[in-house]
Amino acid sequence: MNGTEPKKSKVAYLGPVASYSHQAALACFGNEEYLLEPQSQIKDAFAAVQATNSDDFAVVPFENSTYGTVVFTLDLLVDREAKYPDLLVCGELYLPVHHCLAGHPSKRQSANLSHEHAWDDDNQMQANCNPKRSSTLMKGLQHVSTIYSHPAAFGQCEQFLSLYLKGVEKQEVLSTSRAAEIVAEEGPSSRSAAISSSLAADIHGLKLLAESIQDQHDNSTRFFVLKNGKSNRQGLAPSPHRPFNANGDSWKTLISFTLPQQPSGTLAEVLQIFKNHGLNLTSINSRPSLEHTWHYVFLIEVQGRRDEADDGVMNPALKELDTKTKGWKWLGSWKDRSPT
Repeated sequence: MNGTEPKKSKVAYLGPVASYSHQAALACFGNEEYLLEPQSQIKDAFAAVQATNSDDFAVVPFENSTYGTVVFTLDLLVDREAKYPDLLVCGELYLPVHHCLAGHPSKRQSANLSHEHAWDDDNQMQANCNPKRSSTLMKGLQHVSTIYSHPAAFGQCEQFLSLYLKGVEKQEVLSTSRAAEIVAEEGPSSRSAAISSSLAADIHGLKLLAESIQDQHDNSTRFFVLKNGKSNRQGLAPSPHRPFNANGDSWKTLISFTLPQQPSGTLAEVLQIFKNHGLNLTSINSRPSLEHTWHYVFLIEVQGRRDEADDGVMNPALKELDTKTKGWKWLGSWKDRSPT
């Protein structure tokens, strides 16, 4: 034996360390068999997988149960400039997302704010029914003058922010873990705070000024796992760390398409194709195509899979798209990992 270790496949994710994307990557792959590599932006994760035809992956956020679709990811999947022609979705993961407000407590506050000032699951009701508790928390946050976070995190915590931090300056950054990193770099005298995970707060030495501040107690984000279609890697195996749909035959497929400008009613006819073949559509999104004004690229998610053997119920429906669309692209099929 020469003592050399086998080369690990790489997994790109939106960093820094302790971001929700990092947590999703850990849940999918772990650290033992894969080399997890943080990226500054979601587009960098796409680019990392496009640049190789090996068994590398990317884990990117696609949609949040409270805030909706992640537009950055949607635009990269639309791929107007054809920068990522070989990328396919090969897996998904649903990650519970519980935000906290992390920062440096004021001199008047105790070091253990997290339990005293938690923002509970029934947050708005708790505040309305317990004015004294609400007033105590508000006083504990009076020193906060700036909040850093990702735009999606701000959107997921609107109730808490409007009640306790209304008018406070918001600074958007590329990830929640980067927000925690910035506040930590400002030092203990900083009047800034970050909306991040408790893990990011702990890693960067911040105190939890308030916990579980998201609007919905069951807030979660769905992540896509991407691969290069030129590799031989198959669909993602189920992670033992997360519950998933028990139906092993349940699959999902993502398709993008554009329509000719005329005649009217073409979108309805395209959707009817899937109904005629007994296929259920679970979501539809659109983004400007930039080909000309008010023209769109549509992305639909369908229950079912595209078979390489050119059979099954999905393949005839895809062939029929040629008769109604200006163009379409298969963006991958993967096992359904919806929470049980």
